[in-house]
Amino acid sequence: MIKFGTDGWRALVAEEFTLPNVRAVTQGVSEYLLEHPDKARKNSVLVGYDTRPLGDRFAEAVAEVFAGNGFQVLLTETPMPTPAVSFAIRELKQQGGIVVTASHNPFTYNGLKFKPSYAGPAEPEMTQWIEGRLFKNPIKQVKLEEGLHSGKIRWIDLKPRYLKFLKSYVEWPVIRKARFKVAYDSMHGAGQELLKEVTADTRLKILPVRLAGERFRSSHRPEPVGEHLKSLSALVKKQKCHLGLANDGDADRLGLVGPDGQFVSAQETMALLLWHLLEDRGWRGQVVSTVSSTNLLDKMTAHYKVPFTRTPVGFKHIARLMRESQILFGGEESGGFGFRGCVPERDGLLAGLLVMEMMAMRRSSLTKILQEMRARFGHWFFERSDLELEKPLPPGKLSEWAGSSASRAVEAGSGNGVKEVLTVDGVKVIFKDSSWLLLRASGTEPLLRVYAEGRNKAVLHALLKAGQGIGRQVTQS
Repeated sequence: MIKFGTDGWRALVAEEFTLPNVRAVTQGVSEYLLEHPDKARKNSVLVGYDTRPLGDRFAEAVAEVFAGNGFQVLLTETPMPTPAVSFAIRELKQQGGIVVTASHNPFTYNGLKFKPSYAGPAEPEMTQWIEGRLFKNPIKQVKLEEGLHSGKIRWIDLKPRYLKFLKSYVEWPVIRKARFKVAYDSMHGAGQELLKEVTADTRLKILPVRLAGERFRSSHRPEPVGEHLKSLSALVKKQKCHLGLANDGDADRLGLVGPDGQFVSAQETMALLLWHLLEDRGWRGQVVSTVSSTNLLDKMTAHYKVPFTRTPVGFKHIARLMRESQILFGGEESGGFGFRGCVPERDGLLAGLLVMEMMAMRRSSLTKILQEMRARFGHWFFERSDLELEKPLPPGKLSEWAGSSASRAVEAGSGNGVKEVLTVDGVKVIFKDSSWLLLRASGTEPLLRVYAEGRNKAVLHALLKAGQGIGRQVTQS
């Protein structure tokens, strides 16, 4: 079964993610675009890929099928970040495109992210339509050599266009004068040395941690969270850097490390970015995040009197609102952040530049800015713990538990009982002091996600332990 998750289809390479299946999915995408054309766009599509093994070959297979279905195909010459591909889809007026990437999943996985003409994540109804057409029609394709010779497939370099956009979005004169020393970890992903290239004409000193050409195990997981950023943290401390930045495999997520070498949670990174836009840039507008995001956003949006909306987990829900309304900022707890005036997409490199812009505009260290934010809006402790499953959780199991008396019996400390139970996405138990526990099944892997946020580490760890216990109970019942 080929099923699309929260952002595209992902599977283990050589098991489900094979050339025949990649061609089949691309045929389905081609048929969708042919039956639902954007009349304001060219009959052209864009194909990109990240640094995963054989990524270029899978991308070529995608291009061959698109060409076989009558599209003009632009194929990136080198690995490129997903936000760079999405930006080019909009700028070059493409019908859509596909990025060959499994994002933050281990390199034993690969995947396809389908981006329609609006250059953001595909809607569920689109991917369901594609799933319903798989393997029903013959696969049409044009061999790469033939496509290149006939002009149906053309190579394209997206780097100059994307780097120009990054420079235009931030306050470049402010960043150019900053003398920050920045450690950067591409996690062997598509970000590679793009940060170094975009800052080449500045006083910034960029120190790389991992590059794509280095040897690494195929099980390497390019997810920019604390447990995977030990080498980045060590370099920040050793070289006395002002901060450390990390991107995931396709560079649409950001991980942040402070000058003390400590990982800054994606929740606080999200709050920092929003605070920068509201306070330093003086922007106003609607803010969107997911049910798994920090209480800091509630406090901050209330203080600045801007509307705040929560969605189910998955940036596609945020992206939909970004397309429909003038959204100021959209963020999720996994480190994906989108900004007004961009495509409805996450951008890890842009987020990193905005963190540096904030430090430069305030003439303050990341540590001091964090301390000030915590003093004004509160200090919350967040963590996510995954429970591995032998098979996917049956639908309805979590809802069944949410409706039982057991969901009201959970406590987050003495006298800190349940305030309400939400079922927007999974089950979210909110306690009287606003601490919360969220359980939801992963959309891409056989995992039960357990999220928690508490006022101190003791409450946080108690909630995580309770969540793990509830998860085992639900999965075994």
